[in-house]
Amino acid sequence: MHRLCIVCKGSRLLCGRQSCPLLAALRKRTRYAEFANTTEYFGPSTSIFVGRIGYPNVRVGPMSVLEPREADLELGRFEEPSQWFAQRLGMDEIVELRSATLRSKHGEHIKSKSNFVSDVTELALATKPVDIELTFTKKPSFNLTFSDLLRPIGASVNVERLHVAGSPKIPKQVDRVVTDELKAFEAANSLYKLGLDVYKVATILSSGALGLRQSQRMVPTRWSITATDDIIFKKLAPEIRGFPTIDDYYVYESSYMDNHFLVLLMPTLFEYENFEAWFPGSVWSDARSKRPVICEEYEGFMGRKKYAENEGGGYYAARLAVAEALHRMRRQAGVVVFREIHPQYSVPLGVWVVRETARDAFRHPGERFATQKEALQFIDTRLRAQEGIPARLRDFQRVSRILQQKRLTDF
Repeated sequence: MHRLCIVCKGSRLLCGRQSCPLLAALRKRTRYAEFANTTEYFGPSTSIFVGRIGYPNVRVGPMSVLEPREADLELGRFEEPSQWFAQRLGMDEIVELRSATLRSKHGEHIKSKSNFVSDVTELALATKPVDIELTFTKKPSFNLTFSDLLRPIGASVNVERLHVAGSPKIPKQVDRVVTDELKAFEAANSLYKLGLDVYKVATILSSGALGLRQSQRMVPTRWSITATDDIIFKKLAPEIRGFPTIDDYYVYESSYMDNHFLVLLMPTLFEYENFEAWFPGSVWSDARSKRPVICEEYEGFMGRKKYAENEGGGYYAARLAVAEALHRMRRQAGVVVFREIHPQYSVPLGVWVVRETARDAFRHPGERFATQKEALQFIDTRLRAQEGIPARLRDFQRVSRILQQKRLTDF
């Protein structure tokens, strides 16, 4: 069952249950239960959220903050994973930070153009938090929830009315992109080229602001995250395939919250393989197991068409980080990503952990090698064993589609 859990990660309910028992076990009451009798809210909206249950009729609304600190709002700490990583916030700190969030829910069709949806769209486009007023239909629920893709979410509440009290500040260039008659693919990439990170682009895509007017629709937040990673990669990939190959073998490395990444670049045409090694005791894995469970996904030079079911959003997040690095280098390469997940990563915090740790690997000088054999020998020494459980390169090689290839340089 533990392999099924690793593939599913609570999102597809492959076990046949109506809800994930592992995620249910992680839910806990937040310390903000003192607001339980509240029927109204006034404060800053930091983002938006679109649910997926009942699609195409979904629950949509602003993400807000209970008892916000002005400094945290100014720094964007509630919605900026890149800052969490830069500050090396720990698991407990992130859970505490996100426990202060309030998710508002209002039923709408994904193609709705109601005033509520229009207000939500403006909040998604705004560069800074905007003050809003909410009227609830019933008391909030204060269960903290977790997901493989999403950042943890604190309280949630059904809302009857939304009033935007502040003035959303929308940059002219962003407004120009969303008002132009561009397909969602082109609009998302235009926003990314303006310097918006994938987190903001995904939020705007989720709001329904992108695409030709007759095609505009809201996208559940869970889906928009992976969609944005894929959209931006597919814009970068054709350029990367036209670059010259790197000249040697390189290994890059980074770790964060017991997620350990090693990235191998090889002097070949672009192809990409991603490994996830879930060690016993890490989230989704069985603590009683005697060895890590290794998942693998691959794509060749021309890309892939099927969803990476074995790894889900983590595959696309790591692939984007690699593509960004190669694009900066103006080189192409064969790529193998090794991700080891150890027991201290016991609570899912969202796929941003993968994206930011993989990005960080390329902020450090890589180790350079003349041959693949030397590079792999180095990787073998950097894989992290767990007490009683070795980390061995040959376990990855056994299931690899790239590392089993024979090349002319091998002879």
